[in-house]
Amino acid sequence: SLLTIQGHQMQILFSPSSIALHTLQSLVAQNLHARAQTELKPNGEHYVLPRRAPKGYNERKNIEKFHSACDVMRQAYFDYIGDLDDPNEKQSANDSFNQLFSNAPWISVILGNLSSRPSKRGGYGTIDQNITVRDLKGENPKLLDNRAITVERVSAHSGTHFLTYLSIYEGLKSINYDELHEIYLCSKSCRDFMRNTALSLHMTDFDIAWFTMIGETHPDRNELISLAKNFNPNRNEKNTNKETLAWLELYAYDVAKLVHKCILNKDPPENFDLRSSLSSGFANLAQQLTIREQSNEFGRYAQADMTNFMNKNLDFVLGKCECLTLQACYAAADVVNAPEGGLNIELTRRQSV
Repeated sequence: SLLTIQGHQMQILFSPSSIALHTLQSLVAQNLHARAQTELKPNGEHYVLPRRAPKGYNERKNIEKFHSACDVMRQAYFDYIGDLDDPNEKQSANDSFNQLFSNAPWISVILGNLSSRPSKRGGYGTIDQNITVRDLKGENPKLLDNRAITVERVSAHSGTHFLTYLSIYEGLKSINYDELHEIYLCSKSCRDFMRNTALSLHMTDFDIAWFTMIGETHPDRNELISLAKNFNPNRNEKNTNKETLAWLELYAYDVAKLVHKCILNKDPPENFDLRSSLSSGFANLAQQLTIREQSNEFGRYAQADMTNFMNKNLDFVLGKCECLTLQACYAAADVVNAPEGGLNIELTRRQSV
């Protein structure tokens, strides 16, 4: 992921020159802005005044409301997912999520993240030639029983990005709808959190998700609603993969609507979609993401097609050619954030009117 120093370094070293330059500019801008906020003039004044809540708003009270909402999110997350997976305990997490995401692009994610320290990190250092799909990913891989980067990349390359917004709906619903934007104005943590959530929603692609994990084209809205209604969120209940994915998609839209209200203080428009919040609130960032998504569309669909094939052929032997092809598609389909996506810089935020 590019939300790490190592990720930023890789982007600078291996990205096209225009993206590498933009990344450097963004990093320098953030460092200068952060330094200006903390440094004081000889007379004790700030070079750049810290952003405060607008007059008439209770900053502390709104920050506390956001913290309370985060507590609700935390509890909702564990209600959905459960504790970290125990490989020896079948009921340690949400069986429906594990079942669905066993069809995610595990092979390309594993091959794309070979560890330099496999004994320390529990990952793969090298892959023996002529290994089968079954031997490499396991019979039924459990989503959370892996390295953090593997879990995050599986979620991202599946097209859902669901771990970045699961439980956010419950947290935001615990706040009065008309107070969402007020909290956004008063809490920098809320602003950063909402921007990154909008970023993840913009990158979410359920067309890819259905093709990758179900092996079918995206259903029409009536079928989607019908499938989602049958989903039982209790982590010990059994749901079909279609029901789980349909529920996740409608859940993402419910989250997106609240994020839109929080950032823009507006009800979602009629033509609202998962990209609307970022496009309306952070147009420059949305434009960067759109360019990236258009440039790597072939890689994403190639990865999805190969994943679907391997899900149906677990005894398929992965030779050198297949491994290199999958690694290339993983890199080409890399669903990373735009150059300034992970930067905590207030100046990139459109001012509220």
